[in-house]
Amino acid sequence: MANRFRRRSSRALALAAAALSLLAPTAGAADTGPLAYIPVAGEGAVVVLDTGSDRIVGRIEGVGPQASAVTASRDGQHLYVQAFNPPFIGADDIAVIDRATDSVTARIPISGTDGMTRPITDPVRDLVYVVTARPSIDVLSTTSNTLVRSMPLPSLALAAAIAPDGERLYAVFADSTAAAFDPESGFQLGERIQIDGSVPAFAAVSPDGRKLYAMNALGDNVSVIDTESWQRLGAIALPAGSAPVSGAFSPDGDRLLVATPGANAVQVVDVAADRVTGTVPVDAPVSVNFTADGAKLYVGSLGPQSAPVVSPIAGFDPAALLQPLVRASNRPSSVIPFDAAALRPSGSPIATGAAPGAGAFPN
Repeated sequence: MANRFRRRSSRALALAAAALSLLAPTAGAADTGPLAYIPVAGEGAVVVLDTGSDRIVGRIEGVGPQASAVTASRDGQHLYVQAFNPPFIGADDIAVIDRATDSVTARIPISGTDGMTRPITDPVRDLVYVVTARPSIDVLSTTSNTLVRSMPLPSLALAAAIAPDGERLYAVFADSTAAAFDPESGFQLGERIQIDGSVPAFAAVSPDGRKLYAMNALGDNVSVIDTESWQRLGAIALPAGSAPVSGAFSPDGDRLLVATPGANAVQVVDVAADRVTGTVPVDAPVSVNFTADGAKLYVGSLGPQSAPVVSPIAGFDPAALLQPLVRASNRPSSVIPFDAAALRPSGSPIATGAAPGAGAFPN
């Protein structure tokens, strides 16, 4: 009887241990973090990145031929992907990804070719703004996934941003001027002002809303505008040929990180002093994104380049801004994880395919 009891007890303990092993976390589960969505322009897809383990865990096809930027709805449930089709051909629409299934569930027709700048999520309304070559800013509802209105622009905008409180939309135009607009009425607020640079490729508003920064791809500088007085404050000089094309503010708002593929570096700008205080070496960086918690920084890299990714041109061709992506369409590229505080790599480059664009890092 005692032996039988011992055998039964051993069997029970083994079954209990097996059950507990099923409930316990598997190896590496602690590394699982929020997901990021990175467009791959050379392949017309969006890859899904686990920011905890720094692994590609999914791929979403059918977003559009040149998927260059992604933004998330305010509630983080849907993603909006622009797919600029140079030279201004193909469907004028925005692909909508449902994060519950990680698949394209809708396409929203827009009034003109998108891709001039990344889509913008309204911080206080359930809206996304898309700059088109019409020229206009198209307003999309993220609750109905429809175009609700189109705001005409006075000129072709190449960069745009929204104030943190949602009170103003800013557009920076191909003729090196900037203007502010009421997001609800579309009316221009005040006069257009000149900026200190040419071919603005990206714009960003400081977290306190007081300054607008425009990265000028062919000006090798970053223009700075005081949003309260609506006056330009000057420009932050960058190395010749650096070609700034993207940027992001650190979570504390003290630093602006600027991707300069021509300099093979990310420039670190002190926002209080508006000057470069450091550089982070990266081969041909084209995008900069922080995770929602601010702990990590991801830099999209085209890898080593044999020729300048952005070259001076006679006159102006908007499609020239996509040359870094087009040129790298058949080359392996990656996103590189960094510790956001130390600005040091926190892992190996993560292969994405060809030409990673501006990603979405929802909560």
